Amino acid sequence: MHLGQNLLLGKRKYLLGLILFLFVSVICVAFIMGGSDDFDISRREVLLRRIGHELLLQSGDSTSRVLPVKKIAENEYRITFENDLTFQPDSLVNTTRRLLAKDPLARDYVVNVLNCSNSSVAYGYAISKNTKDDIVTCMGRKQPKGCYMINVKFKPVGINTAKNGYLLGSLPFFSICWFSFFEIC
Repeated sequence: MHLGQNLLLGKRKYLLGLILFLFVSVICVAFIMGGSDDFDISRREVLLRRIGHELLLQSGDSTSRVLPVKKIAENEYRITFENDLTFQPDSLVNTTRRLLAKDPLARDYVVNVLNCSNSSVAYGYAISKNTKDDIVTCMGRKQPKGCYMINVKFKPVGINTAKNGYLLGSLPFFSICWFSFFEIC
């Protein structure tokens, strides 16, 4: 009888070790699955250059360059131009909506057109996945020719949410395993 109890106690230790191992594995997988979306980020930068290109064409400029897109923060980019330009807010909004619809990570974003001289906001708008939350103003007013920079800030999505979801999802699994272990004891 004493040998049987020791054997059962030894099995409990292995069961506890297995449960702990599974819990740690689930947490590790959750953090590894976030991964890096380098391809999607590179694709986003190409789409931003395309926005700049189409804006220049709409301004009547087919020869000057869109300067390299700069990443100025984790989810914020700046489009700059070689020469002064003018733009129609309606066209800018429609162009960004159309092109950024091709970006799987761009659901919510804010676009600010800044004056080069003092970085004041000349025009801005916000686009949301839920179109009723869009903030678009001053449509139909052509902006004067000048030096402009376009900042596009994207709402962070995906990686942090996925990690938190897997972490929180693993907690009920761990609790069930923990309580079933104590029921066996």
